[in-house]
Amino acid sequence: MSVLVECEGLKKRFGRKEAVRGIDLEIEEHDVFGLIGPNGAGKSTLIKMMTGLIWPDEGSVTINGYDVHNEHSKAMENVGAIIEWPSFIPYLSARENLEMLSGGCGEDFQRELAEVVAFVNMTANLDRKIGNFSTGMKQRMGIALSLIPQSKFVILDEPTNGLDPNGITEIRQIISERNKKFGTTILLCSHLLGEIESVCNKMAIVHDGQIALAGPIDELLNTNGRILVRTDNNLKAVDIIKDSFPQTIGLTIPSEKKDEIYIDTGEDIAADINSSLVGQGVRVSHISYVKPSLEEFFNDVTGGQTDV
Repeated sequence: MSVLVECEGLKKRFGRKEAVRGIDLEIEEHDVFGLIGPNGAGKSTLIKMMTGLIWPDEGSVTINGYDVHNEHSKAMENVGAIIEWPSFIPYLSARENLEMLSGGCGEDFQRELAEVVAFVNMTANLDRKIGNFSTGMKQRMGIALSLIPQSKFVILDEPTNGLDPNGITEIRQIISERNKKFGTTILLCSHLLGEIESVCNKMAIVHDGQIALAGPIDELLNTNGRILVRTDNNLKAVDIIKDSFPQTIGLTIPSEKKDEIYIDTGEDIAADINSSLVGQGVRVSHISYVKPSLEEFFNDVTGGQTDV
């Protein structure tokens, strides 16, 4: 995969507050890339610099090889974005809004508009006044607008804001299908960690104006998992594990689940631990490798700040 978006050394200050403090980030073609972080971490500032809405004090952003701030038209040629909330002219129809806000015209545009609106399942509402739309319908039209014209890179900032569970599921399906069917690269900023985990293949955690961690979600969670063991004699099991596997990082027996042992180590020695315990007379009723949820992982990285 080739790099589509590259941020290098981005810094931005507002008065005394340093909102972004040297961010380096790469997004490859066809990624569905999640961006998460506590409120005030610098996510919105980063997105606005990526789209050229604000200029960085230092550093650069390139999209498809073009500098966003010095070659803005070329960089943004195939980029669509919803930042914070899709805004429309309420007394115009959905069709008129899409035509006016996208700047499109002609037969080719009308054909593409029809395809995109059908993709987000809004064809029947295309000629209705958008001021009468529900929140979910407006979000769908916002996504439609971000996909015109032929967007290869789409930035969606909280696209499921204000939606009920069914609406959230539908928007997630639209995002996944667009990526799989057309290879569209998507940057998804969301405070719903379950959304990031279910839709994205990669992510970055923004914390205190910097990238605290970035990479493929499965790899990040796998490297922070633990081995769970249940035995008939946990005290003896702990002594055996300490003696036989000094490389293990930590051993805990949760007070609320006294029959469980958690070992902070990699999955690769689970079979050896099992053999060692059984060989020394400890009955093992269960052993497995447990990955943390994204919420647990996020809390560990940000020190428990959950207001994403």
